[in-house]
Amino acid sequence: MAPMSAPHRLVFIVVALLVVVAVAVVALGVGDPGGGIGAGPSETPSTEASASPSSDPPSASASADPSAPSEAEAQAILDEIEEQVIAIRGLEAADIGPADIITRAELAGELQQIFDAEYPPEEREQDNLALRALGLLESDEDIAELQLQLLGDQVLGFYDDVERRMVVVSDAGLDIEARITYAHEYTHALQDSTYGLDSLETDADGEDDRGLARTALIEGDATVTMLSWMLQNLSQDELFEYFNSAQVPDTTGIPSWMVAQLAFPYDAGLTWTTALAGGDPTSPDFTRIDAAYDDPPDSTEQIIDIEKWDPRETPDAVEVPDLAEALGDGWEEVDSTPIGQATIAIMLEFFGVSAPDAQDAADGWGGDRAVIATGPDDAFAVAWRVAFDTSDDADAFLAAYETAVDGLDFPASVAELPSGEILVAHASTDALLAQTIDAAD
Repeated sequence: MAPMSAPHRLVFIVVALLVVVAVAVVALGVGDPGGGIGAGPSETPSTEASASPSSDPPSASASADPSAPSEAEAQAILDEIEEQVIAIRGLEAADIGPADIITRAELAGELQQIFDAEYPPEEREQDNLALRALGLLESDEDIAELQLQLLGDQVLGFYDDVERRMVVVSDAGLDIEARITYAHEYTHALQDSTYGLDSLETDADGEDDRGLARTALIEGDATVTMLSWMLQNLSQDELFEYFNSAQVPDTTGIPSWMVAQLAFPYDAGLTWTTALAGGDPTSPDFTRIDAAYDDPPDSTEQIIDIEKWDPRETPDAVEVPDLAEALGDGWEEVDSTPIGQATIAIMLEFFGVSAPDAQDAADGWGGDRAVIATGPDDAFAVAWRVAFDTSDDADAFLAAYETAVDGLDFPASVAELPSGEILVAHASTDALLAQTIDAAD
């Protein structure tokens, strides 16, 4: 259900949506570029120099220059950013090779290769079937094609934890955005070298909500570090240039839930890690963030509500009977996973529920599990049981999902079970819907 984690090697990315997040945080949370952040125009920070070839050493805080630096000068700029990020983040240097700076046109080929290697056709088709059964994809939409379109326009860089490779995407060389990207991505290299990002199992089968929560830890940490680097190493003029160039990315043709799910680890993750780091982006304390890698979050609820993190509120284990077995011969389970608080709110808003009502309906989430099965002649069925902390929380979700049911183009229902859990059922026919309800009740 969480396809943005499908190619594991693209979890550790910087996306263009992050530009908007960074601008909002720095401009609203700290101050405006005309007053007091970064080095002033009359000041010369220790890293300030020109990015163009000169007798002076290149600098991480130099603004974009039409004349590209030489390979050696570019590497010196990146080396300096690495030293600055290490000083901020407080982790040992990562043993990685030189970064690759590629164009956006070259990125398309990179993404296609990663998708072909790590997202096989059978897995893509299972995701398509599951997402269509949930009402999140139309019959003519393909999740892999949509992801490639979204990421091809959004990715500014990525860290490949398999090849220990840093990639920055820029058609303008080492401009301000590329340097900010490198500060973010090098943080991922530090995280991986210290903690082993693969150990967080962000792509574990049947753990979609947990994977999204742990991605929020990873990306939130890198974004806190990136913002601190910006505030410490960019001048007011550079920040002003960055603010003025930031634009909301064009996501035309992409389902809104995909965009929201892509943004969640950066937006909610930043809020969460900033709280853990003491709330000051200019001088974050990473002690509690470091501790989170040893005992990482179990749910997006813990990311959304810091009070569910400390003290920790463990998700309830929700069981759903074997739907494929109950429906008989020819049926196959294609997914079984918790959907989680964050994605519930995202789904409800996609289905036409107002943003405040969607958030309210997802609040009080206690645990859930959705089982999706497919059968002969393109038949499908979904049995999704959701537990809430209180009966009022359950009622809010029930009311919101009734609105969603009205907008689906296949049979669906939502009802409260005697246990107090809410049962959502989808199916390709009315008869199958009745069988699904009986099987999951």
